[in-house]
Amino acid sequence: MRRMVMAGAALALVAVPACGGGAGTTASTTGDDTLTLSIGNAHTGWDLASAALGDNIQYYEPVFDSLVRLDSKARPRPNLATSWSYDSARTVLTMKLRKDVRFTDGTALDATAVRKSLLHNREGTNEAAGKLRAIDSVAALDPRTVAIHLSAPDPQLVVNLGDPSGMIASPKDLAAKGGPVGSGPYVLDKGATTNGSTYAFTRNPDYWNRKAYPFDKIVIKNISDPTARLNALLGGQVDWARITPQTAQHAKSRGLAVQGHADSVEGLYIWDRTGRIVPALGKVKVRQALNYAFDRESIVKKLNLGYATATSQMATAGSTWYDTSLESNYAYDPAKARKLLAEAGYPDGFTVTMPDVSSVAPGQQVVMTQALEDIGIKVKVDKIPFTRLFTALQSGQYAMSWFKLQSGEPWDFIQSELAKGAAWNPAKDFDPKLNSMIDKAQKARGAAQTATFREINAYLQDHAFNAPWDVLDAVQGNSKKIKVTPRAFVSAVPIYDMAPAG
Repeated sequence: MRRMVMAGAALALVAVPACGGGAGTTASTTGDDTLTLSIGNAHTGWDLASAALGDNIQYYEPVFDSLVRLDSKARPRPNLATSWSYDSARTVLTMKLRKDVRFTDGTALDATAVRKSLLHNREGTNEAAGKLRAIDSVAALDPRTVAIHLSAPDPQLVVNLGDPSGMIASPKDLAAKGGPVGSGPYVLDKGATTNGSTYAFTRNPDYWNRKAYPFDKIVIKNISDPTARLNALLGGQVDWARITPQTAQHAKSRGLAVQGHADSVEGLYIWDRTGRIVPALGKVKVRQALNYAFDRESIVKKLNLGYATATSQMATAGSTWYDTSLESNYAYDPAKARKLLAEAGYPDGFTVTMPDVSSVAPGQQVVMTQALEDIGIKVKVDKIPFTRLFTALQSGQYAMSWFKLQSGEPWDFIQSELAKGAAWNPAKDFDPKLNSMIDKAQKARGAAQTATFREINAYLQDHAFNAPWDVLDAVQGNSKKIKVTPRAFVSAVPIYDMAPAG
């Protein structure tokens, strides 16, 4: 989710998607110089304007290089851009480019190529394009200097340029009609690729940073079914795969390395905070009552088997807007929940129709329904097909539902769920005070910006925008032949963070 917000990231938000990677596949199949990844998300095509985020970034990373590279704490580091700076208004980002870089079709990667690629990427409708909406124009000041002009400050732009949003394609084929052409560490091996199933990549001999990618070959297998993914991992067909908390112990017993890292905030997301569909949800005390309905510690231990951390705030621990004092303000208290409902004028509760998410989160569906009914809220479950779920939620069809969104980067979360027109804000512009705080955060910088982000976090909790349960871990399994370093706040693991063990 983690980004977070449109089709691919949304897939990352629910339990089914997986990004996979591993290094040093079994010597009996592809040799120790091959890295085989298993990705649960379907490929969305090579045109970067249509790129999804989340686990999908691994389809693009072998071929396309990005302007910046993110370290394990999601901090931007030099890559194609060797340095960058903002003007005083923070609406012009000037970047110096690495010299002597060429696309695999021989075209020079210069400021003009970067300008054309960014403007093209911006025009898409998927997640990567959504990260570039603040870009108004791009100017090539000289062959190695590009100036990115923004319509308003974007506190997250430089970080976002480390994902497919900031990847650069050859200006000769920006839409990738003839296949992907980038300046990345690998090239697509069309002869060994089956679209929709297996994608193979061989080294780009002219890549400038070979040491960042120690494998001679990358293979990506699209395996959407979690059980099939696990079996491929256990059988040695892939080196790394996303697994579930329920299968983690089995994977460990079979000699695989298993690790989890904080990924997304799971809970009851309240989409109808204006009370348009369910009038009760327009009252703060009702939304607060929902927060007291859930036994977070039990959900962590019994449902997620310890691969989560109980929370009652939307910010992820370690992020700039996280506040320890907000961590447990809604203790499990069904009696208090019923009291708040009565004070709000709903002593007998109310009825709400919610989408069935049991196909991807069966335990969560049961726990959520029972907890709500325990405080007097009657739940009607709508058996909507999973393929229609995200469109239905974003269009405002449901008042609330189980969901999970990544919230490690405050500005990304604001743009995903809080801002006017945000994909996960069906109620749109309903809170002038919050919008004023968002405007303040956008224009601030440094400590003042951090303080404002934390004010927003506290405001979300006080006004019970959602009822968060826990921060879910992204759980992954891999062969002990490889070492994998997860990146903070996102489920996807970049290929450059995978290396042979030792």
